[in-house]
Amino acid sequence: MSIAFYRNRLNREMKRFGKFSKAITQNLMEIQPINIIYNPYKQKCLDEMSMHETVIIITHGGPEEIYHKYDFKNKQHQVLLNKENISLLEGKKIISISCATGRIFGKEAWETGKCKVFLGFHSKIHFDKKNKSEVTKSYRNFIGSCYKDVFGFVIEQSILNNWSFDKIKTVLGIELRNTVISRALSLRNERPQHYVNIGLDQAIFAVTNLSNNIVIYGDAREKII
Repeated sequence: MSIAFYRNRLNREMKRFGKFSKAITQNLMEIQPINIIYNPYKQKCLDEMSMHETVIIITHGGPEEIYHKYDFKNKQHQVLLNKENISLLEGKKIISISCATGRIFGKEAWETGKCKVFLGFHSKIHFDKKNKSEVTKSYRNFIGSCYKDVFGFVIEQSILNNWSFDKIKTVLGIELRNTVISRALSLRNERPQHYVNIGLDQAIFAVTNLSNNIVIYGDAREKII
């Protein structure tokens, strides 16, 4: 069945973050055609989403909605999906790489919107630090690369091997933990002062926390294709 990525185009940081989806589509081009929905107009994105059974969403989110554009300054967000149009997800299989959409929205997408299965995160996708210390560019680059590399690897393998959503959840959790720990400890051994200066102990905590907050609503036995 058809697969598509929806990528946020209107927030600069999400445009950069979502680039891993392009590599997946190129790598699997001859095996499994995958569309990328990447349009500044919300309705055109929703129209394109309606043509695909599996949709992998990469954008900002919150407990009750998914955003087409997140307005950091004035909070005048453009909402892509919420309870008002959640019926658009009927019959679909959703992976939401968005902050906190697994808290309320995912459950509503399954119970009310009648999607087949929804995988998302109960917590934020953390780029900050629990101890509230300064987040440097080096820290953000480190934690961002962990997220992007793991999401890219797991999603590509799940499509290539047609994994169930339950397996995607399991492998995603393992890979998030293993990747951040191995990379952080490698840096601690090679550059111990750098490890301390940018606070990579906090990155381990953040990514591990996310790995423990993956949720599924609906039939976890559903395959991604």
